[in-house]
Amino acid sequence: METKNSTYLILSIVLLILSAIGGYFLFQTYRSKKNVTYNSDTVPKIELVPTDTIDVETPISSISADSVETTKTATSTAKITITPTKTITPTKIITPTKVITPTNVPTLIPTITPTTSSLIDYDNPDDKFFVTYSSKRKIYEDTESSGNRYTFYSASGNFAIHVSSSGEWSWTHPDRQFSSDFTVSGQPTFRYDISSQTIVDLQSNDKNYTLQCVHNGNATLKAECEAFLASFKLL
Repeated sequence: METKNSTYLILSIVLLILSAIGGYFLFQTYRSKKNVTYNSDTVPKIELVPTDTIDVETPISSISADSVETTKTATSTAKITITPTKTITPTKIITPTKVITPTNVPTLIPTITPTTSSLIDYDNPDDKFFVTYSSKRKIYEDTESSGNRYTFYSASGNFAIHVSSSGEWSWTHPDRQFSSDFTVSGQPTFRYDISSQTIVDLQSNDKNYTLQCVHNGNATLKAECEAFLASFKLL
């Protein structure tokens, strides 16, 4: 029993010593803190730490010089080739400005019925010409922009004489050249033949004449046309 009491006594003494030592150290620590002078350098600063933020950079698409050059090259290289449609230009056919057809009820010149012949002589002192025509035809006198027109009408095909002042013609042609290969009333002519008609131009001192036969390729009318041309005389 004495042994247990001795043990308790020793432990109590040790605990007391430790308590004394602990109290001493606490007292020293308190003294050291009490003597410390606090200022802005010794006191740590408290800073507000912001909430984490994520900076998202909006990507800006950039075009490199190489890509621009490539685009330019592609643009300049791409060419549209347009192949023009081939246009076939027909040979120019000069057609008189007017096909002789009586219009607006022109003046009818009475036909003289021949007694011994089927041909009738017709002379015009105003426009200074003479011609012989078939009794089957009727004469109509009319005017046109270039001058006077005399139509020798037939349902099968009209003949006509156009009289214009010097320097004008009843129809146009880019290469009107007179030749003595075919003459009318002793004058050189410009003769123009197509399948449907024959046109002959000749001149006097003050007038231009165009003799026109619409024969439509009919052999009988073509022969009548040649006789009509041969009979024409300047007065």
